[in-house]
This record gives sequence, structure tokens and C-alpha cells, in this order.
Amino acid sequence: MALVSVQDIVASNIMKGPIMTVASDVTVKELQKQFEKNECIAALVNGEEIGLVLREEILSLAEKQCDVAIAKIMTKNILPVQATAALEDIISLIGVLGGNGILLVEGEQGSEGVIILRDIIPMLWDKIKITESALKAVLETVNEAITIIDNDDNVIGWNYKAQSLYNIKDDEILGKKINNFFTNLVVTEARQSLKHYKDAYHQPCHDTHVLINAKPVRVAEELVGSVSSERDITETVYLHRELAKASSQVRKFEKAMSKIGENQNPFSKIIGKSKKLQDAINMAKRVAVTNASVLIRGESGTGKELFAEAIHQESNRKDKPFVVINCGAIPATLFESELFGYSGGAFTGADKKGKPGKFELAHNGTIFLDEIGEMQLDMQVKLLRVLQNKVFYRVGGREPVHIDVRVIAATNRALEGMIEEGLFRKDLYYRLNVVSLDIAPLRERREDIADMVSIFIKEFCFLYSKESLNISADIMTILLNYSWPGNVRELRNVIERLVILADDGIVKREHLPEEIKDYKIVQQNEFASSLIEETERTERQMILKRLDDFQGNKSKTAKALGIPRSTLYYKLKTLNIKA
Repeated sequence: MALVSVQDIVASNIMKGPIMTVASDVTVKELQKQFEKNECIAALVNGEEIGLVLREEILSLAEKQCDVAIAKIMTKNILPVQATAALEDIISLIGVLGGNGILLVEGEQGSEGVIILRDIIPMLWDKIKITESALKAVLETVNEAITIIDNDDNVIGWNYKAQSLYNIKDDEILGKKINNFFTNLVVTEARQSLKHYKDAYHQPCHDTHVLINAKPVRVAEELVGSVSSERDITETVYLHRELAKASSQVRKFEKAMSKIGENQNPFSKIIGKSKKLQDAINMAKRVAVTNASVLIRGESGTGKELFAEAIHQESNRKDKPFVVINCGAIPATLFESELFGYSGGAFTGADKKGKPGKFELAHNGTIFLDEIGEMQLDMQVKLLRVLQNKVFYRVGGREPVHIDVRVIAATNRALEGMIEEGLFRKDLYYRLNVVSLDIAPLRERREDIADMVSIFIKEFCFLYSKESLNISADIMTILLNYSWPGNVRELRNVIERLVILADDGIVKREHLPEEIKDYKIVQQNEFASSLIEETERTERQMILKRLDDFQGNKSKTAKALGIPRSTLYYKLKTLNIKA
């Protein structure tokens, strides 16, 4: 950010003009008439000696002085300066000429104006008042806590946000030593070390977390103090901690639930019998028994974390930790300490005992790096070093930490394109992509939708204590034809919505979200010729599914489908279903 400062002011910025040139024998009366005809503020007198007369002084002279030659009353206390002369040099001339001196400003076209030295002090005072008002306005409008100290650590700037953040009024702290209120401050460290801090994590007092910028304040080369701005991230830190605790509890609950029942297959939670999904599951099972790094690729909502956890549970590390870290959800400034932990006293506010990072917690187990494409380049370098050497250092630590961790990463981004753009390291890509596992989007495996719908209905009917819900053929056709940009996650949310809104176990078209209903209408217009074929395929899948649910009992199947038994027999015949 650039500011117009007094150091940028030159002679041409503060001179007054225009001026005219007159002979030394011109009388006061003659010069008065000339001034009355123009707007010149001064006259340069040329003669044996050079001098200056000011307009305001000439016009104020009494009539008895009018016949005096101008050379008699002109001031000779003048010096010429260039139009580019700096304000600092101009001020130094006050010591030579005194307050009554005048500077003649010379430009490319000759004499351009004058600077009356006695006018400089009021001018500077006006600029000081304007600058001070602008500074106060800045302090009152920015959304960061601003602190300014002088060379003696006295607080000379303390804005409203700082008052709110630390509950200290400006009249309590201004003019006092900042060390009386805080200890180990970055703003004092910036002045003492002459360092510039950018987005540094800091905990200035208990239960307050900030990102701080700080730098020393200089006038030319002279140090006069320092300034800091602090952005409050306390809520973000606490939310992240609570989210980590909640995620841990959810994972414990899911693990406990997964042990209930006879089916202990780690991949049983992945629903679907389509070839693409089964191919992915078979590949995952084959790689699970190894220690190879796996890169799971797929659109958001396809179930990448389910695959990662299933691979872990199928491996010989299943009794060891499975640690998840979302690379897109952690602030960049906290990322390194989250991954590698920190030692006691690594930074202000740190736990004296230190804290282990995710890699340390995952020792002998598996770490799942979700949204790996969101990781910053500097952290990519550090991650690559850990994967290669299997050793790292805590933030602020000196002792190496050796780990044995299996890495599974996931992304919904095209990493190859990011490599070309310089956003992702090629060497890290090859290190992670030992085995690539591609999860097909739901629109490419529509045959899995019916099974998912059935399972999700049972899940949410149990959750909301509702009777079994039946999906009619026309509603199922809509669900099968929709493109599902949000994949399995979106389908699951829609089924939860249907279970909540359905009255007496009946799902109606108006219960569907608008975008799905609208999509169905478009599909009918574009693919009307295949609608009958698609409907028959859907009906066939539903009838076969219900027959399988009721071990071939046609009476229960017809009742579950909401159709008469005679209609079921007709459908069995027309759809060529052997039952």
C-alpha cells in the first residue's frame, strides 16, 4: 500500500505563483497597477541586485510610499532552489534565511514561483492534522486489532478492535508500557529484532488465538517503534478442536457399530453390484494387504473415505490407528503443527508438554489425507520428505520422530493438470500414486441406485421410527434418470428427505427437491423414445428386488409394491420374469 508522505513533497508542490519580472527603477505605484491587472503573487526585481517583492505587501503600502523605487524596499533575503528540491532541504534553509526568507523556485521555463519560509510551519501542521485524522479513521475501520508502540515500548496506538479483543480501554493503556499488560509480545520482538512477521500464529493471553502481522517503524533509517495487526482466530481454533473431538467420537461409534452383526467384511458398507464398483472393490482388496501408498480418485460424494477405511480394516494394520486429516479444512498457518505436532514452548501459548501431530498419532497405522490437492506447496515439500525418510521433527523440536505409517490420499481434482500449472509437485504425485483407485460417479453405475435406495430407506425409517416406505415405479424412474452431481452423498440426503416428508409411507412427486423434478421433465423431452424401455427396466429391477426380499412370495411382493396380485402376475409375464 502506498501513501503520499511529507518525504515525497518537493518545491513545486508547495510554491506559490505565478511571478513576474520587473526592472529595479519601477516605482511602487507602477507596480501596484501591474498587480491589479494580473494574479501574480510576487515580482522578481532585476537590476544590479536581485530581489523580490510580494503582492500582498506592495498593495498594502500607503500612498506616501508610492513614488519610491521598488529596489529601495525589495527583500534581498532570497535563495534560488530547483523545482525538484526536497522538503527536507527546503526546511534546512530556514536556518540560513530565517523565517522571513523567500525561496525562488526555478524550473525548466525559468522562475516558476516562490516559497515563503514562514508559511511552511502552518502548512506542515495542517498536513500533520490531516495525517493524524486519516490514521484515526484507518484504526477505527479495519477489522484487526492494531497496536503501535514507540522506541520505549509505550503504547501510542490502540484501536477499537484491540479494546474489544483484550477488554482494555484506550485510556487505560495509551502512553503506558505495553509490558505492563502483556508478556512475550510479537510487536516488541519486531522492534527489537527488526523482523517483519506475516500471518504468524500467536497466543498473547489465555484463551485468545490470533494471526499477527508486525514490523518495525522507521523514519528514513531511524527506528522509532513498531506496529502490529492481529486477526482473531480463537473461534476457528476452538471449532477445529471441537470438530476433531466430534470426528473422533463419530469414528469410534462407527467402529463399534461395524462390529455388530455377522458380516465383518470391511467393504460391506460400500453399496452396489455394478461392474465398475466391484472392480474398484477388488482392486482395493488386493492392495489392502500391502503397504503401498494408494491415491483414491473420484468426484465429491462417491465414498472415497469409505474405501480408505475399508482398505485399512482389510490390512494387517487394522488394530492400529486410522487417522483422517482433511487438507482443505485446516488453515495453512496451523497445518504443519497439525501434521507433525509441536514441542513444549514452540510458540506463545503452546502446551508446555507439547502435542503430537497426526503422523505421530498414526504410528504403525494408516493416515488418510483427504483433499490432498488442496495442500500448499511448502507443505507438499515437507510431506514428501516424511514419506521418503519416515522421520520428521515437531514444530520447534530438535529430536527426530521416527514413524511407520501407511498413507492413503484422496482427491477430486485433476492432479496432472495441477502439476502442469505448478500447483502440485510431480515427485509427491508419484510417491502417493503407487496404486491409483478410481471411484466411478453414480451416474456411471445407475444399476447400484435401487440397492442404495432400499438400504437408505431402511436406515432412515429406523432412525426416525417410521414404518417401511415404498417407492413407486414412477418415483424410482426419476431417481434412476437423475444425474446425481453430488453422487452417493446427494442420493442419501434425498432419501432422508423423502422419509421425513412422506405421509403414511407414501412418497409423492412434490416431496422431491425441485432440481430433481425439473431434471426428470427435461429428460422426458430429450429422451422420450427410450422412456418406455427405461420404465420397463426399472420395474423389472424393483420386482426382482422385492421377490428376493420375500423369498419369492408373490402375495407379500405385490403388497410391498402397492399393486394387486393380478397386476404382479401380468408384469411377471410381460417382463419375462421367471418366478
